[in-house]
Amino acid sequence: MIAPGINLSVEALFLASAKLPKIAVEPPPSGRAIGRSTIEAMQSGIFWGYVGLIEGMVARCRAELGGRATVIATGGLSPLFDRHTDSIDHVDADLTVKGLAAIYARNVQA
Repeated sequence: MIAPGINLSVEALFLASAKLPKIAVEPPPSGRAIGRSTIEAMQSGIFWGYVGLIEGMVARCRAELGGRATVIATGGLSPLFDRHTDSIDHVDADLTVKGLAAIYARNVQA
């Protein structure tokens, strides 16, 4: 699966519009899906949209695999999303770095 990252989406929304402000990646303060201001609506669309992407993709993968699959969220924003969905089983913000270190260690030993 390849999808645009959330920070790229926030940046594109900001750059492609004349009046929309740049926002932080976080759930709207109200926690609601329907924003009551421009900023809250943007936060809702970005944040809850990505929660929906996570949940939808996990559901599709599990259906294709015919059952349960362990989901590990990685990256700096993974703890934020983990708090708002049951689709994530584990969070390891440093998994990519650990993988690169393991590859390096194997190549040094070879």
